[in-house]
Amino acid sequence: MSNFTKEQKSAFLSLAEEYDVKVYEIISKGSPTEIIVSNKEEAMLLNNFASTICQLVIKNHPDLEGVDEDINADAEMIVYIVTDVITEAGFDI
Repeated sequence: MSNFTKEQKSAFLSLAEEYDVKVYEIISKGSPTEIIVSNKEEAMLLNNFASTICQLVIKNHPDLEGVDEDINADAEMIVYIVTDVITEAGFDI
């Protein structure tokens, strides 16, 4: 289990709801500030989701330090959250 702010979890939920229902179900578990990964399959789904979000952002919002800076920061946040969750859960991916 990993703890984050309500805003971080909410942002993650919003993206997951739009792009991957399985990831949304995983992220929906737990309190408003925690993300729980129960098994390696869930860890892999989160890892793949982070990669997908980064690919979409880079493709559609390539100006990393200009007008697209905020959306790129959101993608970066997802990567850090996923990395933290997977590491704390003890899954080696």
